[in-house]
Amino acid sequence: MLRIGELARVAGVSADTLRFYERRGLLAPAARSEGGYRLYDEAALTRLAFIQRAKALGFTLAEIAGVLGVMEGGQPPCAHVRALLEGKLADLERQMELLAEMRRDLSERLAWARAHPDPACDGRDSCVYLEPLP
Repeated sequence: MLRIGELARVAGVSADTLRFYERRGLLAPAARSEGGYRLYDEAALTRLAFIQRAKALGFTLAEIAGVLGVMEGGQPPCAHVRALLEGKLADLERQMELLAEMRRDLSERLAWARAHPDPACDGRDSCVYLEPLP
């Protein structure tokens, strides 16, 4: 059994994070020592590794809780996770398209700004570099 500080150190998270996960139902309530200290078993470490992998892939805590709920309901979570992965990838691809468009716009504006380093600009209500390009 690991005390909260030991588990936090091994998992690379803070004790506050562990308490938060416990309150949110992501981590099973810890057993308590006679002195009232939280005590966690190896299953908690396995669960934390799962949570960290899911977070690294962009899963929200609510999505992780949903996956855990499926698992705790006795069902394999794979179909649920696959659907989440498909959605995450589609969202990421949309974001990448938007970022590519923003990059193009920024590059065009910067090229115009460099070509016109001293534009006629009164600076009161806007900046010529942010106006529609001629």
